[in-house]
Amino acid sequence: MVALFRILIIVFILLPAAAFAAADDWRVAKATDQASYSVDRMKWVGLRAGDVVPNGAWVSTGPRGRVQLARGVESITFQPNSTASITTEGFFSRKTEIVQQIGSIDLEIEKRSQPHTTVQTPYLAAVVKGTVFHVTVGRTKASVSVDRGLVQVTSFASGQRSNVGPGQSAAVDKKARMTVAGQKSKPQMTAVAPSVAKVAAVGSTTLAGEVEASKSTGKSAAKSKNTSASAKADNSGQGRANANSNGNGGSKGNSSGNGNSGNSNGNSGGNGGGHGNSGNGNGNSGDNSHSGKGNNNRDSLGNGNGGHNGKGKDK
Repeated sequence: MVALFRILIIVFILLPAAAFAAADDWRVAKATDQASYSVDRMKWVGLRAGDVVPNGAWVSTGPRGRVQLARGVESITFQPNSTASITTEGFFSRKTEIVQQIGSIDLEIEKRSQPHTTVQTPYLAAVVKGTVFHVTVGRTKASVSVDRGLVQVTSFASGQRSNVGPGQSAAVDKKARMTVAGQKSKPQMTAVAPSVAKVAAVGSTTLAGEVEASKSTGKSAAKSKNTSASAKADNSGQGRANANSNGNGGSKGNSSGNGNSGNSNGNSGGNGGGHGNSGNGNGNSGDNSHSGKGNNNRDSLGNGNGGHNGKGKDK
């Protein structure tokens, strides 16, 4: 009984996972003879209706080839002479990335609250939440046109970005310039930092945006370095100013002789009082003492008053 119970638990765990995996697969809905897939781009296998395309595999069509892949309500249709890979990641938050190197594909993507599908081409990237749109890639240019929904299009090299809506399109050429068009109005463009493409154009060995992104990173690093050096110099200058301010302070010393000294302009520390002028030192002298100038250890001037048999007080 215990063994049976454990088996049932395993079945209940595996069935939803298997169902989710099946729903996550791209299956061939329609295909012609010139349609195939490859996991390494070396060995190609022909596609037929009902086949499951492995995750991350490349799909390619010949001059007369077409293939439509379906996943739930979503579909991707490859037109003739097209090549792209499809990779899906995530379990609860599924995201799909399509890397399209050449040709034309038509996409119908399920609408969600967050962007979940990206098309990477040699010249631009298209990110969508849910829409119907078309992507065409040539050797020197890539373009996106939208039938329904909104597609965010970004040029790798120039850093130009535009939200393309129904009836609008955006294109990026080899010179990294983005152009936009629309049946009624053109979409607006904004600027972001250049980035690097994930796939090179057919016949090219360099990735779009590689040079521009490197320059942008270098400029940011230099700006950060200059800002740090400027802040360091400012802090050093403030330190010197504070040192001068603290070092040039005057001192006030109290002399002995029951009198308060005046302001002494000598350096304080070590020698208390300096050569300050004392106040009136009214010491009472005894007999046989001499009034007048009394020299004490602090060089103060005291006015001694003659008295009888007394000693002058000098504190």
